[in-house]
Amino acid sequence: MQFNRGDKDDKFLLNLYRRLLYPRMVEDKMLKLLRQGRIGKWFSGIGQEAIAVGSALAMQSDEYILPMHRNLGVFTSRDIPLKKLMAQWQGKITGFTKGRDRSFHFGTQEYKIIGMISHLGPQMALADGIALADILRNQPHATLVYHRRRGNQRRRFS
Repeated sequence: MQFNRGDKDDKFLLNLYRRLLYPRMVEDKMLKLLRQGRIGKWFSGIGQEAIAVGSALAMQSDEYILPMHRNLGVFTSRDIPLKKLMAQWQGKITGFTKGRDRSFHFGTQEYKIIGMISHLGPQMALADGIALADILRNQPHATLVYHRRRGNQRRRFS
């Protein structure tokens, strides 16, 4: 198998690799802590780093992203400091929601991230609204929203 780097230089490829590796290293550590019983919950996105990181890096910094709770790579690709992310996850006053929440269901205008909605589907309507607002303002922006099918979506009717 031959890797085709196209016009990408070593600096670009190493940066991409580091951005893919970083959320995986955080995930590995968090899963170890979970297995040791040192933390109570962690929603792992291991194996999905390329989706989160690659798509987030394709966005401009002024374009909105609507991630899910397993998209750690979105947050790290937007260069949110890990210390602040962990403070949010731990419900600390130094987190994004000032201790009112213990999850990654938060949004931040500073990083153009819209907080995740637990029901998943309604997030797409929010993304539509953001995209429509950009169209009405004649702003050439994209809006990125993640969605996950829950369980087996096939229905059988008799």
